[in-house]
Amino acid sequence: MKSIFPLFLVVAALVIGRPAAADSDPATPVKLLCDRLIEVMKQGDQLGFEGREKKLKPVLASAYDMPALTKSTLGLAGNKLTAEETDKLADAYGRFSAATYADQFRAWSGESFQIEAPRPSTNGNMIVPTYIVGGDGNKTGIDYLMHEADGSWRIVDVLFQGSVSQVAVRRSEFVPFVRQNGVEALVALLDAKTKTLEKK
Repeated sequence: MKSIFPLFLVVAALVIGRPAAADSDPATPVKLLCDRLIEVMKQGDQLGFEGREKKLKPVLASAYDMPALTKSTLGLAGNKLTAEETDKLADAYGRFSAATYADQFRAWSGESFQIEAPRPSTNGNMIVPTYIVGGDGNKTGIDYLMHEADGSWRIVDVLFQGSVSQVAVRRSEFVPFVRQNGVEALVALLDAKTKTLEKK
């Protein structure tokens, strides 16, 4: 497995979708995501990039609230997006994130995930503390910020080592770009990055 840090700055992320059923446990989407990542890593060579991407898309779609995450990433500018712009950008960001997961989680070297009990956050949200445990026993902390929408808990931010927010990092990159070039240009940029990963 490659370095985890770049992945969670990009991620997060993810194809637009909704869980099949509501769940009262905020940790459930995280558990499903972690289980699928282990499965994909163990079959990494056999699946190839396209196979890994295909297996990851459904669980990413159900784990993340991509429209909410995308709007949050753009800050105040996100509130000005039309429904069509939100859908286009969330979809592009989702494709890019799925490709990034497929690229990063390509092989298994004894890694496992340790998921701890959820704890309350602000505004009724919850945090699911998680550790990626390397084959050598070293741990990397990944906290998932969950919010409840339509009766289901979904990821809206990822905190690396408990402090580096995926949303905040991407906001610093995306907001200036959108101000200068517009939403359609950001969609095109994300799609170009996705194609680059798929051709590696």
